[in-house]
Amino acid sequence: MAALLLLVSLSVACSTSEPTPVTNTAPQFTATEVVDLSKTSMGNLESFSFQLTHDSGYTTLSGALQLTRAGGFVATNGLDLEAEANIGRAFVRVEAVVIGEQTWMTNPLTGVWSEIAPEDSPFAFLDPVKLVADILGDTQQAAYPANDQSSSDDTEISGLIPAKSLAALVGSVDPDATPNVLLTIDPTSNLLKKIVISGVVQAEDEPGTIRVITLSKFDEPSTLEPPI
Repeated sequence: MAALLLLVSLSVACSTSEPTPVTNTAPQFTATEVVDLSKTSMGNLESFSFQLTHDSGYTTLSGALQLTRAGGFVATNGLDLEAEANIGRAFVRVEAVVIGEQTWMTNPLTGVWSEIAPEDSPFAFLDPVKLVADILGDTQQAAYPANDQSSSDDTEISGLIPAKSLAALVGSVDPDATPNVLLTIDPTSNLLKKIVISGVVQAEDEPGTIRVITLSKFDEPSTLEPPI
């Protein structure tokens, strides 16, 4: 009899328990709204660090340079840059510092610093601040990727970007190209952490070219100083 009473009590308790709430996993904002929020957050920064790498291909610069990697520190008044490139079969490493209207760069062969006219720099077009603003402002067909398998807590948004919006990254572009773009955005701060650009951007690019830009060290204190 005691066992029967226990079963009845358990049955009543289960029937009167509160239903399990259903968690709504739908995004709070549309993909386009998240991109707009990120543009605002990135526009408020005083500084950040960046790295450009290539999972496939390279970026063509003036002087027959084939850029494979570039990175450094970006502030509102300039940037400190280190780049690796190939000239034919030769590998070179170049450093450059831009402060206001002044530009210094190392000789690719000797490593010696010298001040040069900005228009003589193979990186004269490079403007990471403008690049980020252009990418976030010109991304088309923004959408959350279908079947998202990412284990990260960051938000990923896919879309298309007109190649002309990437001129501040590569200089010359194919004006008719529209490569794919994948943005990784911190959902708490709305800061842009990573950009993957897949497809033709420059006329010399192979269709499988993949450029990866990683952004970090947001608003960390640092000072740009002339190298000589």
